[in-house]
Amino acid sequence: MAEEIDDNDFYRENFSADSDWEVFNAQLGEILQKWDVTANGDVGRSLKPDELFRCKWKVDSETLDMLSNGIEVEHYRAQLDVEEEDIKEEIKGNSCLQRTQCHLDLMGSGNSFGPPIRSSCNELHTLARIYGLRRFIVLHPVKASVNYMKSTAEFNFFLSAAAVVAAEVGSVVPIFVQIYDPKWNFFTGVSLAPALRTNFRLIGLEKAPPECRYLMGLLTLFREKVPASYPQSAMVSVCTTYALDTMRIRMPMYVPFDHGLNSEDIVVAGEVLHVDVQQFYALPHGYTPESCTEIYLVYTWPELSEHVAFDSEQRTDFIPSKAPLGKVYLSVEASSYLSCCLRDYQAVASVPRSLESYVGRNFSGTSSGAEVINPLDKLTEHKLTKRRDRNYELPSQAGLTKRLPGPMTESELSELLAYMFPDMHPEMALFPYLKQSFKTKFDPMRIKSAVPDSLVCRLSCVLATCHAHSGSLEGMAQLWAAFTRQLRLLWDNSLAVPGIAPGFPDTRTCLLHQKLQMLNVCVERRVQREANSKRKQHQEQAQAQVISEDEEEDEGEFFDCNEPNSAGSGSPIKAVLSLKPEGRSRRLGDERLLDEPEEYLYIPETQEPVPKTEDQLQDDAEVMLKLGPGSGLTTQMMCTSLLSDMEAFKAANPRSQMEDFIRWYSPKDWEEVKGETGEITHQLSVRMTTEGNTWLTVWQQAHPVPIARQKRLFDDTNEALKVLHYLENRKMHEIYHLTIVPVLHSSILKLIDIFSNAKVDDLFSPQIEQLLTDLCRLSRSQSDDLPPIGPLLDDLAELERRFYQFKCFERLSGYPKKSSLEQVKLQFLEILRNENCCTIINRRLTAAGDGALYDILIPKLEHDMTERLISKDYIIRLDGDSKSTEKGLYLGPQFMRAIVTGEKLRLCGAFTESTAFV
Repeated sequence: MAEEIDDNDFYRENFSADSDWEVFNAQLGEILQKWDVTANGDVGRSLKPDELFRCKWKVDSETLDMLSNGIEVEHYRAQLDVEEEDIKEEIKGNSCLQRTQCHLDLMGSGNSFGPPIRSSCNELHTLARIYGLRRFIVLHPVKASVNYMKSTAEFNFFLSAAAVVAAEVGSVVPIFVQIYDPKWNFFTGVSLAPALRTNFRLIGLEKAPPECRYLMGLLTLFREKVPASYPQSAMVSVCTTYALDTMRIRMPMYVPFDHGLNSEDIVVAGEVLHVDVQQFYALPHGYTPESCTEIYLVYTWPELSEHVAFDSEQRTDFIPSKAPLGKVYLSVEASSYLSCCLRDYQAVASVPRSLESYVGRNFSGTSSGAEVINPLDKLTEHKLTKRRDRNYELPSQAGLTKRLPGPMTESELSELLAYMFPDMHPEMALFPYLKQSFKTKFDPMRIKSAVPDSLVCRLSCVLATCHAHSGSLEGMAQLWAAFTRQLRLLWDNSLAVPGIAPGFPDTRTCLLHQKLQMLNVCVERRVQREANSKRKQHQEQAQAQVISEDEEEDEGEFFDCNEPNSAGSGSPIKAVLSLKPEGRSRRLGDERLLDEPEEYLYIPETQEPVPKTEDQLQDDAEVMLKLGPGSGLTTQMMCTSLLSDMEAFKAANPRSQMEDFIRWYSPKDWEEVKGETGEITHQLSVRMTTEGNTWLTVWQQAHPVPIARQKRLFDDTNEALKVLHYLENRKMHEIYHLTIVPVLHSSILKLIDIFSNAKVDDLFSPQIEQLLTDLCRLSRSQSDDLPPIGPLLDDLAELERRFYQFKCFERLSGYPKKSSLEQVKLQFLEILRNENCCTIINRRLTAAGDGALYDILIPKLEHDMTERLISKDYIIRLDGDSKSTEKGLYLGPQFMRAIVTGEKLRLCGAFTESTAFV
């Protein structure tokens, strides 16, 4: 039997539970208290003209669990430069207690009209642009583009909650609720003061009444909306914006070794301008056909009384020729081929594939130990002459580019190799290396790159260009394989690598440059060693010939000889031979041996220092760090060169002792000592006489061995093969890391060259210096992974965009017929400093300045002014009399903004009403 249910107990509602509205109010109140939105935290100085559009903004965000999607609360605050003295003076002079910072911002005319071009790096919120507010709070649904508010009930729910919470916590910061689709930018809001309430409302009309598109009709509408009667006149600010024809300057793509990639055949509207360069860099330049500059003319009347100007459908006083202030804005969308090439090359950093996966195994022409050598290959391989001289007259280089899979043909690859190795391809070489450039144009203490226009820079630039325009990764791998083949050919023929700074590997340069320097050192040591060997062989042959001739002359002659002394039995001869000096270079001044005052001290012939690249030095340091300071292997690694020098010294000075060696090798350790009688003597320093001293240990181990019989400290053959093996076994991302810094360095140098030819290098010198500083910091990073280069590429692309902007502005200014280059540069400098705008001066209204640009632009508007008009922006302000507070009444500020675009009208109002009973 079913149990009976008491309906009275089951259907019971708990009216004491908190509603959603109350829960939301409590959460919002906690957030507002945390952000300090009271009058005490709202004190600030007055805004400077246009400061609101240039300053940085701080945005705090909180999410509340409300409804099904949640509500996001955002707090926008302009970060102004704090000037405490100005704040104190303003607080003293502010006698009206009801006036909040919101009211002051609404009535300030210095930030009425922002630039028509919005900056992507500092996007300003719509409410700040419309009302000129420095601080406000916005409520909107999470994922507002999908779940936006569209019913009046939702509007009222959140707006009433905002008003109630603002009154509870004493908030004076405006609170807005975003309604409808976010792309429409509709907001409704409220701001409270001790005795005032300001209501913010926005409406939009697709087709507004004709009278509401002009100032006269807007003033009538404004007076109807004002809640109280004001004795004074309203103040009006007006801004008109015109658009000139979009300017396009065609700068065709130039790609070195393009083979038909040039864009000369692309039809692009606009004038054609070729970018001239003095120094050839194998990097593309030019701009895409879509690059253009949009030009806007903005004329402003900052503050007028409502009775001064007339503006209706029949007649208007707001025409450009009567404007007291005019500005030209340039909005540029320019994409450079150079920046695109560098961004494409950046993608190689994430490619882990090996080189042989693109060009196959044994691409260098050598066989590994695991491969079977075919003897028949010897019959068909390329024969090289045995020349060891330094000229580059080699046989045909055809074998370097054959059998290399890739998108480039043999002739294209040969052209690239002729650019990198011009001396080896004299029939194709167009760009020989300049020897002076290796001494004058490079400051190694700045960027860890290579000498400009060196082999490293040429290779890096060609790799980036090939990746962008000649087969992507396949073309890049094909070129690198051909490059390593060429290096191996140079080594096999004992020829130095061209385009590389002389000397030992310089750790102040990039690793690729150090490796090629090491290869050159190996070639130099190899040539020197073979020359010494040949010279020694000739000397031995000459001595053998002399001996044989003497033997022939002495044949048949007999001499009596004394019987050997039984006491000596040959030991005196051995003693003399053992003391025979070998490997002497020269005397050390007049210095003599300490034990043999009659014998001079000789400097021995020593082995040359061992060159090492940066990665080798790092490996040695890691090994010694792991072994520890007390390890015998560590001592051996550190003292190998010292042992060689000691052995050579003993061979050159057979009767020497350690003090003699120190006098030559480390004179600072041979100290003067003054005795009690005043006599000056010398002795070894403390570090040389300490027990267990390494120098003394090595001296005791050293035998008199000249360098001719010593083991080589530096094996040039082994080290050269190490370098070649290192380069031939790089993966694609490793090739990128080896070449990215020289590519960026060459790109900046190319821009410097372009700017110098255009005579605008002084305009962009601060940006160039900043780029070089950033690249220096990036190139000298101590981390294993290269820091991200995205910010540097962005700055470089912005610099190229600015250059395109200058060329457009140059044409706009009528250069060279109507203005000089100095005038254009002076005005463009203002554009760089003032967010893409410069001032237009009317010489008829002011006696100061140059009005050449004004005279050029005004005629362009006279014929079709109506068609070029984009928008009209009216702001009407009405401020109350502060003396009315003595009677207990304050007439708050009234604000209305009207944006007229064709037939469309957007009204933005901020009307203040009193909340106190009179």
